[in-house]
Amino acid sequence: MNLEVFKVKGLLWVKGLAMILISLEIMGCSTLVGRQHDEQEVYFDSNVPDVEVTCSGRRTKTPGSLPLLQSRTHSCTAEHEGYQKKVFKIDSGLSWAGFAHSTALNTVATGWWTMGIGTGLGWLTDAASGAMKNLKKESVYLEMDPLKKKEAAGAKASS
Repeated sequence: MNLEVFKVKGLLWVKGLAMILISLEIMGCSTLVGRQHDEQEVYFDSNVPDVEVTCSGRRTKTPGSLPLLQSRTHSCTAEHEGYQKKVFKIDSGLSWAGFAHSTALNTVATGWWTMGIGTGLGWLTDAASGAMKNLKKESVYLEMDPLKKKEAAGAKASS
């Protein structure tokens, strides 16, 4: 039997295994398990009851809470009849919890056998995908300001 056939088949097997392992590593473990799709509960309250809060298409009334994706920044509004409309953002950013989650999963999955290179590549992937992010606020207190008399009269006239 020709030994060259075994050498070629052995190289193909090693190349195939290497491609699979590299593909899994490039995806990053926190990204792979979908942490960037996790939601974080944000609580809203205000000095006026029943203020309608809208964030990224989701609505609640104060006091209340909304589940929001932790991997992105959300634009929000707060409205109540007789009060000025508030526009605000809830920012998302890299967090220690996301970093720890990414480090643990990437090190366990591939970091140990690549001498840390796998963990570093996983960090880059997870940071880019949003898997290392959390929302910067867990609660928001809204101080609603009453409309001025001229604004209130104009609002009633246009209704």
